[in-house]
Amino acid sequence: MTDDTTLTARERLRIHLREARRTTDSSIVEVQLDAALDAWTDLPPTPLRECPICGKVGVPERIQQHRCKIQDQSDENIEF
Repeated sequence: MTDDTTLTARERLRIHLREARRTTDSSIVEVQLDAALDAWTDLPPTPLRECPICGKVGVPERIQQHRCKIQDQSDENIEF
């Protein structure tokens, strides 16, 4: 399975819903999980954000976790 730190909340939710649907023995629960997956599909897309330091654009969870690399005047990488 993918490392949770690289997944967005939306991606984690979808994985958990699909896994729950796959492993359930109850037809009633399966119908409810299918409805939840349909509702997930209807969610609006997550807006992208730009890092104020390096300008990288991505979903908020990934921008918050990424490591900025910018060039200073001496051409050395600085990580934030």
